[in-house]
Amino acid sequence: MDPVPNTCVIFDIDGTLVDSDGFEDALYRTALREVLGDVRLRASWAEYDNVTDAGLLRQICADNGLSASRAETSVRTRFGELVSAQLQTTESCSSTAGALAVWDELRADDRFALGIATGGWGHTTRMKLDAAGFSHEGIVLRCSDDSHVRTQIMAACRTALPPTDHTVYVGDGLWDLAAANSLGWRFIGVGQRLHGRCPRWIPDFLSSSFHDAFLSGFN
Repeated sequence: MDPVPNTCVIFDIDGTLVDSDGFEDALYRTALREVLGDVRLRASWAEYDNVTDAGLLRQICADNGLSASRAETSVRTRFGELVSAQLQTTESCSSTAGALAVWDELRADDRFALGIATGGWGHTTRMKLDAAGFSHEGIVLRCSDDSHVRTQIMAACRTALPPTDHTVYVGDGLWDLAAANSLGWRFIGVGQRLHGRCPRWIPDFLSSSFHDAFLSGFN
């Protein structure tokens, strides 16, 4: 009999598994302005209620008196075109430090059920995973195509995975931490934005840092 997974590990993508911060934000803003025109944006994404591709678009449209239902297909399509073009350049995105090794290790270990829950749209998420070298065939992935609300995206991912004793979310943003706390999940923060802001934090996936954070009270 195959081992039954006892821990579900769900990953964010941008800034967590994939180093896309250098172009993701700029291309999303470009797609917005090309489709919607010179819309007013708030000072930072953190000022919006739902920091997801669909959630941001809805609130930006509301702020500017526009119809999100009419705009979403065009913005989503244009954003995909811009990301695709970016990934064909010599400045394509890569995995964050050590992430590929950790990902492959967890995929090969029957004790873990692995999933992806991201605020990005599915087509660009898959592009970035492929460009960064992540093998994700058969992996449960939920995204902004499933809901504009981050907690709903994460919950949908969890529901699609087998029942386990523990659920751990790995992310790099304050919104990731807030969503995991709201769902009552355990959380590992990655990268400088969460340094000092969560009990279990790692600078990256190199060396034993992830394993130390993961094993510290989780199992």
